[in-house]
Amino acid sequence: MSKFHTHFLLPFAVPERHAGLPGRLREIQKFERMSEQQQREVQQQRLSRILEHSYRTVPYYRKQFDAADFHPSHGRVDQPLPLPILTRDDLRQRTEELLSNSYKQADLRTSATGGTTSTPVRFCRDLEGLRNKTALQLQLNSWAGYEAGDSVMTLWGAHRDLLMAPSWRWRLYEEVLMRCVSAPSGFINEEILERFRQRYEKHRPKVLYAYTNVLVAFASYLKKHGLQHRPKVLIVTAELLSEPSRKLIESVFDVPVFNHYGSRDVGMISSECSYHTGLHFHPWGCYVEFDRIGDTPDGPAYRLLVTDLLNYGQPFIRYDTGDCVTLNNRDCSCGRWFPQVGQILGRVADGLELADGGIVPGVSVGNHMSQMGQTFRAISQVQFVQKSHEHLHLRYVVKDEHPSAREELKSICSAIDSLANHPFNWTLEKVANIPRERSGKIRLCMSELHTPDSSLAKPLQSQNLREGITCSSFVDLPS
Repeated sequence: MSKFHTHFLLPFAVPERHAGLPGRLREIQKFERMSEQQQREVQQQRLSRILEHSYRTVPYYRKQFDAADFHPSHGRVDQPLPLPILTRDDLRQRTEELLSNSYKQADLRTSATGGTTSTPVRFCRDLEGLRNKTALQLQLNSWAGYEAGDSVMTLWGAHRDLLMAPSWRWRLYEEVLMRCVSAPSGFINEEILERFRQRYEKHRPKVLYAYTNVLVAFASYLKKHGLQHRPKVLIVTAELLSEPSRKLIESVFDVPVFNHYGSRDVGMISSECSYHTGLHFHPWGCYVEFDRIGDTPDGPAYRLLVTDLLNYGQPFIRYDTGDCVTLNNRDCSCGRWFPQVGQILGRVADGLELADGGIVPGVSVGNHMSQMGQTFRAISQVQFVQKSHEHLHLRYVVKDEHPSAREELKSICSAIDSLANHPFNWTLEKVANIPRERSGKIRLCMSELHTPDSSLAKPLQSQNLREGITCSSFVDLPS
């Protein structure tokens, strides 16, 4: 990494996040050079430390530990923790109980979940934990070849991450010193994509860092209109990366794309390595558990549970991220033993719920739509809104007023009926665009059912699921 940026500029310009950054990076890099046995021992020490701290200073965990007859010294990184799962409802309802009493409120920094599937939930981090998370993200960026100080263009969808009216001082810091150009992407159309293209060609960034589906849309646009500059690094995050999307992006930019996984709750904790065989969860920053909930055509599906090893202000122990994954149990050629996820399937709640208790995951729907969209001439984007177990509402965007639109819509409805092995009552709505959530993400499947169950396992055990549980939660159908 640029020593000027990591040793001087970042700690001086933004001490809130980057104080002590050189030492933090050295610690992570030292950890990565250790043997597997040493790394496991360090992770064990870090797990024991957060468990002990939680029992001693957090009222909620003292009650949970005592009720389970669990002592912090019992926690092992080679076996599940025998404790209840922490949910977003717990964060919402037990905010004060979950805060560590060893911190004053002034020493904590408040943030909130993205609000993709529910009302955003507020939570806190201690300042040291925030700085460690920032350092870990910089280290994961380096796996892809993105170093602090490299020129980067961000295609981002969450307005909270962007200053709508930045001052000249902020622009000086961001665009001149950090060489970072932002392209807000809360709304996408041809005009905006053309602005992206012009900005991209003007600044010629080394790195493109983007929401997955924004980069897919940008790549699709460039495929039709051409590009001159090719970046050296592509990083996507925040949304699911399907194999068709990966192939499209890489074919346009002629650069391998790196997928990162993280959330506002626990920070950036996982990245692909240069072999792109799956996401490695970094054991310096987290301890992950995989709670099996069913089967998919690609193998068993697991709920992803994270114990955050960095946040002492409001510890997250066995936190239910809401995401489901499949595992990659093969050794990676990079040599890392880190827990490896083969595919992020997305949130369990982002599916079509059936009257018999089953559900068709949104990723399965999405992959089906991506395959069908290869032949579409009229329909460019779709979104399914479940009004009831019997009623699906289809929002769609037309890219070209072609006579085939009616037949394409009919084929979409028939395909979903077949996928669910259940005929739905359909209503259709033509829209100018598919709106984004508060988080900046776009969801393929949305539920308006009164009591959606985000922990359903039957859905993933359904025999009616087809192949291809690897698709983004929003589908921009190929041209």
